[in-house]
Amino acid sequence: MAPGHIRVNIFGSEYTLMSDNDENFVKEIARYVDEKMREIDKNQNINSSTRVAVLAALNVAEELFQERLYRTKLSDQLNEEAKKINLKLQEVLEE
Repeated sequence: MAPGHIRVNIFGSEYTLMSDNDENFVKEIARYVDEKMREIDKNQNINSSTRVAVLAALNVAEELFQERLYRTKLSDQLNEEAKKINLKLQEVLEE
C-alpha cells in the first residue's frame, strides 16, 4: 500500500484512507466510529447503514460540541484566575 494510505474497516465495509497522521491514530478513530455505529445498530431497529452513519455522526458531533463548550468554560475560568493572581502580584509589588 502507498505511504499515507491506511486500510480500515468500519461497520463491515473496508475503506482505504489517505492521511498524514500516524496509522495507529487513524485506526483508533476508525474503531471509534465503528463502535458508535455498532452501538446505534444494536440499540435501534434501523435497516439502513446510511441512517446509522448519520446518527453516529450526530452523536460524535454532539460529543465534539460538548468538549468545545467544556474547554471554553475551563479557559474562561483559568483566565479569570490568572487575572486575580496578576492583580495580587501587582498589589504586592507596589507595596
